[in-house]
Amino acid sequence: MTTLHRRWAAVVALSLALIAGCARDPAAADVEVARVASPDARADAVLTEANPGATASFVYRIRVVAHGADWRAAPALAELHGATRNASAYGVDLRWQGADTLYADYLKARLVIAHKPTAAVAGRTVAVRLRAGVANPAAAAGGMAPRTP
Repeated sequence: MTTLHRRWAAVVALSLALIAGCARDPAAADVEVARVASPDARADAVLTEANPGATASFVYRIRVVAHGADWRAAPALAELHGATRNASAYGVDLRWQGADTLYADYLKARLVIAHKPTAAVAGRTVAVRLRAGVANPAAAAGGMAPRTP
């Protein structure tokens, strides 16, 4: 194999490795930051946070699962990129209104993707309502994930 062929083979291998790295599961880096049980304790609203790095905003994903169930297999009902709860706190506040309506409150977000407005869980349909413009002045600065010293 000539030097030119080796260089092209190296470029192709590096390109494939970079593409494979971009195709990873988006939930793989998520961390559960909030879990709120429905009033009848049959379902949980789960909020996860992904920190894509210094040049991108936190990504929050909302899922609804059976009470106590693992969220990793559940589809995200909504994604909020760069969502804030006040001027210095990122995140989303989850609040149940009865057993079949979940409110996801945030001040503002850079991008909101509502994948599905409802989820079938624990024998019923749960509606997810995204509400912008709701501030939480008590929310701590930074992201919602626990910080390790």
